[in-house]
Amino acid sequence: MFLRLSGRYSTVAFFVFTFIIQAATSSAANRLPKGPVPDWVINRPVKLTTAVKAKDVSGGYHILLRDIQFDLESQTNYYHNGYVVFTDEGLQAVSEIQVAYDPNYEKVNFHAIRVWRNGKLIDKLGTAKFKQSQVEKELDKHIYNEQLSAIAILDDVRINDIVEFSYSITGWNPIFKNKFFNSFSLRTYDPLDEIYVRVNTTANRKVNYKLFNAKEQPAITSTNNQHAYTWHLKNLPGFPVDSDIPSWYDPYPWVSLSEFTNWQEFGQWAAALYEVNGLSKKLQLEIDSIKNISGDAGERLTATVRFVQDKVRYLGLENGISGYKPHAPAQTFRQRFGDCKDKSLLLSQMLQAMNIKAYPALVHTDYQDQISKWLPSAYAFNHCIVVVELLGKKIWIDPTISLQRGRYNSIATPNYKMAFVLKEGGGTFVKMQTPQIAKVKVNENFIFDNVGGPVKLEVKTYYYGSEADNMRQRLATSNLKETEKSYLNYYANTYPNITVARDLDYLDNPDQNILTTLEEYSIQDLWTRVLENQDSLITAYFYPQILRDRLSKPSTVIRKMPISLSYPSNFEQTITLLLPEPWSVENTSQIIQDKSFYFKNDITYKASSNSIILIYSYKNLRDHVPVAEAGFYLKKQKEVLDKLGFEISKPLNTTISPAGENEIFNSWMVGLSILFLMGWVFGAYKLNTYNPTLPEPKYYQNEIGGWLILVCFGLYVSLLGIIINLFNNFFKIEFWAMLTDTGHESYNPAHALLILFELASNTAFLVYIALLIWLFHQRRTSVPRLLMVYYGVNFLYIFFDNALAAMLKITDAEFKQIFYALLGAAIWIPYFIKSKRVKYTFTERLPQPEVEPIKHEVNPEEVEALIGA
Repeated sequence: MFLRLSGRYSTVAFFVFTFIIQAATSSAANRLPKGPVPDWVINRPVKLTTAVKAKDVSGGYHILLRDIQFDLESQTNYYHNGYVVFTDEGLQAVSEIQVAYDPNYEKVNFHAIRVWRNGKLIDKLGTAKFKQSQVEKELDKHIYNEQLSAIAILDDVRINDIVEFSYSITGWNPIFKNKFFNSFSLRTYDPLDEIYVRVNTTANRKVNYKLFNAKEQPAITSTNNQHAYTWHLKNLPGFPVDSDIPSWYDPYPWVSLSEFTNWQEFGQWAAALYEVNGLSKKLQLEIDSIKNISGDAGERLTATVRFVQDKVRYLGLENGISGYKPHAPAQTFRQRFGDCKDKSLLLSQMLQAMNIKAYPALVHTDYQDQISKWLPSAYAFNHCIVVVELLGKKIWIDPTISLQRGRYNSIATPNYKMAFVLKEGGGTFVKMQTPQIAKVKVNENFIFDNVGGPVKLEVKTYYYGSEADNMRQRLATSNLKETEKSYLNYYANTYPNITVARDLDYLDNPDQNILTTLEEYSIQDLWTRVLENQDSLITAYFYPQILRDRLSKPSTVIRKMPISLSYPSNFEQTITLLLPEPWSVENTSQIIQDKSFYFKNDITYKASSNSIILIYSYKNLRDHVPVAEAGFYLKKQKEVLDKLGFEISKPLNTTISPAGENEIFNSWMVGLSILFLMGWVFGAYKLNTYNPTLPEPKYYQNEIGGWLILVCFGLYVSLLGIIINLFNNFFKIEFWAMLTDTGHESYNPAHALLILFELASNTAFLVYIALLIWLFHQRRTSVPRLLMVYYGVNFLYIFFDNALAAMLKITDAEFKQIFYALLGAAIWIPYFIKSKRVKYTFTERLPQPEVEPIKHEVNPEEVEALIGA
């Protein structure tokens, strides 16, 4: 009756029901069945000595014997264990014996509880205190299985005692139809003195076995129509396991047992559990209402998935048969709750009623595709989902995940890699392929009003695919104010003096399955003043902490096993610094990657907005790192960590005036440029007197025209470009900081020499081009030679300047600029040598001063004397 109540009252009813069970069983707590060991059991005595020491184990106790025996005819499992206690922690562990069982079909029978002290036996079976309690290990998952725990509490157990106990559990789940399947491990984390496993059956029942990570074959014996498979191992060393291994990776040696001949036989058994004998009228009405929404199969599929995921809550009553057989869809629909099997069967039946092919599919969320290698067993699965066949594609849906959004073909179902799909009459393994949409983008904008003052932080976080589904779940199940408080405290770890400037908000785009959270904060103490080399600096540090939190370094570095990775995982964090003034930043881009991940870090400066943009992108490329690649992976991960973080700094004594406002131009650089210009102008004055003669007589004269107009235009453009470059770069305060400020992030003595060289060269070109333009319009004979010198020197200057800059790693070599300079020299130098237009255009020379003839008066007497001679 209580199953039809609302969620709040059904929970109350459940606990009342639990209380009644506990009250009924508490009176029988001291009357738990006790009896002799079954006659089919092979007795294995506990060895009372061991070579293992306390330092060799992790729990404060050591396993002397692990004895497990199965009898198929009586459906009984026998357990016999022996432990030696080393520490107080070990006392706590072995002084309470807990046995979980399902009272619906199982019965517990204790055979012996003993303590061995100094070689003497102390019987505890009669003195131990017994309790029974309800065992609900999955309450947090809303799963109730009605299991009980029989607890034997031992008194007077001491260090160095040996605790031995044995019990049996009789009865199998009737849903198994007397089919046996089980598994056991041959090793444990700590050393194990002895393990004994025996499977006892009759000759007409074949038990299949399969070894995993093991070579120990069983001893098979047959007597009196009885068959036994026995594994007996002694003095086994510990089997430690690396940290952070994938869930599907089981390194332990173990054995799988099953009476099923193959998975086909198992499929016939499992498919019969999911048979349906029709739908109720109310359920059919719901199906019809969904069909009326749209005639499109995709729209119907989406609507049906939304209904089962969001309107039928997840709750499992998995006692006995219900642990494996789902309830009828009509019952699940009426109750509006069910476990994974119930919801999967309901969804598949609703879709089939709409002529959409859909089937339940059994999966294991941890072991994933490894289960197909196991022997057939109902224990191979821990979850049920649905596969839909639509338009030639398989679409995997997990009906237990609520608030999933997006179109039916983009629903982000976890990829369990392998599923056992149940169709009419049987089942088969099918490889899963699901949309791997899982991305998070965090945009952090730091907005500065002035250097050294408060900063506004705006945060926009975009969640895509399964990340949006997860975030939607968190927001739906938590208080928004509490979430805001959590976010604030997260940032306070980095910026202690931070306050919320605007309430946390979010935007949801269900069609595209994108969820966006919006945050805004005010930070008062972002800047830090430091003293470096007797100069006072103000600095601010920025770190992609959200991305860093997603990077995990395994505690086991020297590994023998693979490393688990979160997959799919695609994360991007952008930090934008909107600065109040220009800044000197080197643009960089770096990629770090291996076969398992991809990382990219971009640092970009935008002069138009005085902004520095830091982009950190990280993506896992697979779900694990093979052990052979673990060392290289960890090395690359360290490189990633070393690249995280960015600092900006300003010298207080050079960039910030008493009023707190920065200068725009630096008077020292302007003055230095004037000194250079004075020298170059004097040189131009001298060069103006260069007055070569014409190579041939001047027959006629051309005006400036033809290709010479393009040359003249190029000179004007070059002159304007140099002027703009001087004002936008060389005269800015940042260049002066590079020259003089040892605390500047770009300071380098070689940088200073390069900047001075470029300043001298640019002012020289400025004067030289101005002189060329002046001479060009006068059509002077010196123009061709001076222009050829200009093109040649310009190429050499650009080549060596960029080569030097590349060597100092200021900017990358601008090969295009060098190429264009070379191309210009290659075109125009031959042109000015060969062109007749050039010869007949530049024909004017500086006016030559008139030379007065030498006047010489002739003396007649000297003439006569010469004649006479």
